[in-house]
Amino acid sequence: MKWLSVAEISKITMIPAPTARRYASLFKEYLSCRKMGRVTKYPESAVEIFNRIVSLYNEGLVTTEIEERLRSEFPRTIEVSSTERSVAAQPLMNVQAELSGVFSEMMANMAKSLEVVANQKSIIDEQREDIYKLKKAFVLLARSQKKIKALPQLDISSITEGYDERATALEQKDIELEEVTSELAQENSSLRTKVEVMEAELVRLRRDRREMENYFLDKIKRLNG
Repeated sequence: MKWLSVAEISKITMIPAPTARRYASLFKEYLSCRKMGRVTKYPESAVEIFNRIVSLYNEGLVTTEIEERLRSEFPRTIEVSSTERSVAAQPLMNVQAELSGVFSEMMANMAKSLEVVANQKSIIDEQREDIYKLKKAFVLLARSQKKIKALPQLDISSITEGYDERATALEQKDIELEEVTSELAQENSSLRTKVEVMEAELVRLRRDRREMENYFLDKIKRLNG
């Protein structure tokens, strides 16, 4: 059997050497190895596992999800004796319980954040619809005023009586509609800013989740080691 160093595996798989070393550390349970002097070497069959890890990361899976895939596709190389298993069982159970609690809380926070974002978007949509209706009404009102002003002057007092008062009232309504439209536009901008803040918060929560996964994964690795 031919044994390969991480550098040789890096050349074969086209994986950068630092990344290949990190994979070898993270997924050592599925990579059999042998110390040859100061160099750790792996069998040729390990190339398949390294390629599989790369493909899973490219699919968007995180480290814990990749471990689950590897567990179902490749045998684990670490064997724990019954004594070691009984000693490590309790710490591992505590870590799993801690992970479960942290992830549950994180998912609950994300669900609340998504609900707030959905509500904010619904309010924005309603505001946009109101603004559209007001603008449409304003345009129709302006057109009506132009048509009224374009009518020929008639000597019928019943038609012209009170026209100036009505025209003044309509102009006042125009001013009020413009003010309401401006206020709604400002509220729409404020709501959009809030949604952007919530989306940024969701991105931060996802980043925190990944960091938390890496932290507990390292903790589990140290317990197993």
